[in-house]
Amino acid sequence: MYEIRKGRKEMTNTKNRRFVALLLTLVMMVLSCSVSLFAFAEDEVEATTTVTAEKTLKDLGIKYYVHFGDSMSTGYMMNATQEDLQSFNPSISLDGMQFPTDNPRTATHNNKNPYTKGSYPSLLAEALGLDSKHWYSFAREGLCTNDIHRIIDPGYYNYMDDQAKRNSDTAFSTLFGTAEQGQEEYNGMVKKAAKLLPKADLVTFGMGPNDIIFSPIFDMMYVLKNAVSGNSLYSGVVQQAEDLANAYLAQGNAAGAYNAYFDAAKIVGALPELLATASLSIVRGYMAIQQNWEACVNYVRSVNPNCTIVCVGGYNATRDLQFMSMDFYRIGRNMGFATSIMNVYWNNTCPLRDQYLFVDIRNVDLPTWPYMMDWPGMLMNGGFMGYFMYCSHPSKLGHQQIANAIGDALLGKPGTNTLPVTSLL
Repeated sequence: MYEIRKGRKEMTNTKNRRFVALLLTLVMMVLSCSVSLFAFAEDEVEATTTVTAEKTLKDLGIKYYVHFGDSMSTGYMMNATQEDLQSFNPSISLDGMQFPTDNPRTATHNNKNPYTKGSYPSLLAEALGLDSKHWYSFAREGLCTNDIHRIIDPGYYNYMDDQAKRNSDTAFSTLFGTAEQGQEEYNGMVKKAAKLLPKADLVTFGMGPNDIIFSPIFDMMYVLKNAVSGNSLYSGVVQQAEDLANAYLAQGNAAGAYNAYFDAAKIVGALPELLATASLSIVRGYMAIQQNWEACVNYVRSVNPNCTIVCVGGYNATRDLQFMSMDFYRIGRNMGFATSIMNVYWNNTCPLRDQYLFVDIRNVDLPTWPYMMDWPGMLMNGGFMGYFMYCSHPSKLGHQQIANAIGDALLGKPGTNTLPVTSLL
């Protein structure tokens, strides 16, 4: 029995020695291969490291940049203080709209002060490495697409109908203090655009919402003023309505202001015409956006075939307006249809879609809206119009988000220049 066990033990030891020898041989082979593979991999890593530096906006070689737009891109109200918001008091009358002009944080911009530092065009210019001599913003508060089209191509004014001319003239004569200041501002922008557009490497646009906001107001006021022309009694009724409307606006009660005009329209027999004008004006606004966008793209291409054009989409400025702190009760969310129609056109149905990049900014950050339950107390401390204007424009973070989105689109990164038709709001 012992001999058998001894024999088995010797056989086992022999097998173990052979296995160990075989294992050592395999280890040597693997190590020798690993050394050569490691040497190859090391060369490959070193080669890859020297080639794959991430491309930046400065690498695009953009030397000149211009921007066209409205208050959404000037940085409007971005630095407004609580005191500014409570004292903000615009005037809307039959002669046009008048916004405060004595406060640089809430005033209409002009040639000398065309934007607020930190607005998305200025952030983009900074990321591109451009100084003030190599970029310019033509964005101004209150401009509609007709107005921007006129700046780019002054000859367009001759093709506008009387209603469009009247609204555009009213915009320039009332948004910049006086008619003379407005004309001076317009002339200055026309000269700058003619000089800068042909050599711009990048042209960005952020326009459209005012066509369905300001134009209907101008149109309704014109109809009401025309209805009482030559009638001193009715003129007095309209004047009282105008005073009452401005008092409502000072309290932030836009609905009250409109009701004042509608009540006056009932008295003078112009209510049906006023309502029809409002509806038609909104339709005209949408048509103007499409017509002017295509005309602006074509004109820019005619004077500068090789520049990159970027269309900054729209957003629902009242999407977070709600009655109280319940997300499912946001009364402003339904207003998203207005900008959705524009976005779908810009990104999906425009016949010139291959001529420009579209940037989706539907989720841009906005200042926090006060809950509607808090409005009465706020109205007693000052007009709510300042809060309305403040909360409907991008915050500092929002401007940074838009600038980043444009930069990503220029660098060809996905996600910033797409808008699914099925995701409208």
